[in-house]
Amino acid sequence: MTEDPDEPLEGDIGPAAGAVRPAEPEADPAEEMRRYAAEREERRRRTNAVSARVAAALGAVLLAFLTYDAVRAAIDDHAHGRNWIYPPGIVAAVCGVMLAALLTWAVHRTK
Repeated sequence: MTEDPDEPLEGDIGPAAGAVRPAEPEADPAEEMRRYAAEREERRRRTNAVSARVAAALGAVLLAFLTYDAVRAAIDDHAHGRNWIYPPGIVAAVCGVMLAALLTWAVHRTK
């Protein structure tokens, strides 16, 4: 036999098991609270990051649609001889600038 007969087997719960294996030290309650708080903070950060990505994507889709719709309205107004610069042209420009700013911010944030 190659094993020591006095050595407890894996998973042994008899009286010899406690004699060979040292008892685990008591965990400091303050340290456990700090660890739990750090884990909770990490989960919060991950959740906020996902929420920010979803909100940025939805905002980009909305701004892209508004830009497309305003450009289409400006083209239609221009073709029919109506005032096309102020209402639809300005709205398209503002939405386009906001879309570019949002996409630039999103790209910068991911780096």
